[in-house]
Amino acid sequence: MGVGTEVRRVAAPDGARLREVRLAALADAPRAFWQTFDGESARPLDDWHRRAARGAAGDAHAMFLLERDGEPVGMIDVHRPSMAPEFRELAAMWVAPAARATGAADLLIGAALDWARSVGAVGVRLWVEVANLAAQRAYRRHGFQQIGGPDRDHADPAGKSYLLMALPLSPETAASPTFLARASAPWTDESA
Repeated sequence: MGVGTEVRRVAAPDGARLREVRLAALADAPRAFWQTFDGESARPLDDWHRRAARGAAGDAHAMFLLERDGEPVGMIDVHRPSMAPEFRELAAMWVAPAARATGAADLLIGAALDWARSVGAVGVRLWVEVANLAAQRAYRRHGFQQIGGPDRDHADPAGKSYLLMALPLSPETAASPTFLARASAPWTDESA
């Protein structure tokens, strides 16, 4: 990236900015996400302010924005699943086309992993759309490995298929015989 590029955790007043970058992501890459542009754009601004406030503080949920010269060009969401509170789950990563192939994805993933380590998570997992090879490469650069899939999510109206990837955050976790079982178990999204 370059001068004027910053990854930061969202702040409580960032609702409008969060909405802007999320809708840009859905307009640019609708196949990469479970949510739709129409559904997310119909949410009231108060909902976006609540999301920003939830992603701004605490150890259960964090959202990060990538900004270049003060303009949002990327985001990532990381949250604690209620069925596996020792883990964190990455979601909703997006980088604007003009910022791709510049290390932007690595900055976002790095910020999310640093935060997960800082709150004591033992591992991180994510779902990535099978056709999204660039995202898969970015996650692999950080040590994520495929542990499941391809799996067609029946809740996804478009019927897309996803791969499950996971990363242990310590050598002890990597050596644990239960890591893969816990990382691949069905979870409930605490951030919903």
